[in-house]
Order: sequence, then structure tokens, then C-alpha cells
Amino acid sequence: MRISREIENDILSGMFRPGERLDERSLAERFGVSRTPVREALNRLVSQELAEHRSRQGIFVSQISLSSVFELFEMLAVLESAAARLAARRLSHEQGLELQAIARQTIKAAERQDAMAYTEANTRFHELISTGSANRPLEESIRHMRRRVGPYRTHIHRIAGRRELSAHEHEDLAQLIIDHKDEAAATLMFKHLDIHRSEFSDFVLTLSRSLER
Repeated sequence: MRISREIENDILSGMFRPGERLDERSLAERFGVSRTPVREALNRLVSQELAEHRSRQGIFVSQISLSSVFELFEMLAVLESAAARLAARRLSHEQGLELQAIARQTIKAAERQDAMAYTEANTRFHELISTGSANRPLEESIRHMRRRVGPYRTHIHRIAGRRELSAHEHEDLAQLIIDHKDEAAATLMFKHLDIHRSEFSDFVLTLSRSLER
């Protein structure tokens, strides 16, 4: 499990790019193990759809079409919008205060241009809303979908000014959830993740070029 988690993190962070071959020998050397546990880890990533097996070639980081990536982001926006609606109804006051605190952390990280701190706080923010929905099937679906889009999300926060805008939307989302404004929270969350908003035009261009390589 440790090996698959580390490789998964490398895929989601962009260290391994979509379409890149995951070499068993080099990974075995890196982790100081035989090829067998590496092979098991890679097969687990295939089952999670983060990697794909190509006959007679090996295992590669999953690479899909631009239209398919769009569909995944659209579904993620729908799912997280539903989670925000439910969280606004069900999140405890203590959880709401924690959500506010994490939102402020994303703002500070964005102001410092600290990409790692921002990514960590951003993940915790969305996970708390997902957990706060108190709907396990929805939470599992969001987790699965975020894994699927993970290799492509690395381009989003490189957009100039995107981190700052996103962070302030976190603050607004947290307040709406604390105030139990479920429909407004759902609407803002959908906008927050909407791949078709104009601010994502640079992301779409960068992503399309990446998928063409």
C-alpha cells in the first residue's frame, strides 16, 4: 500500500505526467524492493484508473482526450456542489469554524505564493465539505473523481491570479455554509469548479497542449 500511495501522490502532483511509462525496474530500485510489490502497486493504480496497461508495452499514467477531461471536471463540479448544499445543512458549528480557518490558510498561502501549502489547505478544505455532507456514497464518488482529475489539476493553480481568486471563493463558501445558505453554497461551489468559466481559458489551452504531446 505504501508504494502505491507514493506513486499515486507522484501522479497527482504532476511528477509523473499523463502518458508517461511507469518503469517497474526503476521504481523497484527507488523503493528498495523486488519488482513483485511494485507490480502489485501498479495494478492497484490501474484498478483506480490512474494508470493503464498497454499490451506488450507496460503500464502508463492514464491519458485521456480533452473532451473526456472536461466531462470529468463537469461531473466533479456537480458532485461537489451537491456536497456543499448538504454540508450547509449538516456541518456542525465547530466544523464550520474549522472550514473558515482552512479558507484563511489558503488565502495566506496564495499571498505567499506557497504552492505546496496552498495545495494542502485546498485539499483539506474540499475534503471537509465532502465529509460534512454526511453522505458516504457522495463522499466516495468525490474522492474517486478527484483522483481521476488529479493528473490534470496541476495546471489550474499555475494560472496567474487563480490561487488568489480561488482562496477568496473558499472564504465566501465557508461563510455561506456556516450561515446554512445551502442553495447559495451549492451555486458558488459549482462556479468555483466550473471548467467553462472564462478564468479557466489559459488552463484549457495549457491542458490541450499537454495532451497533444
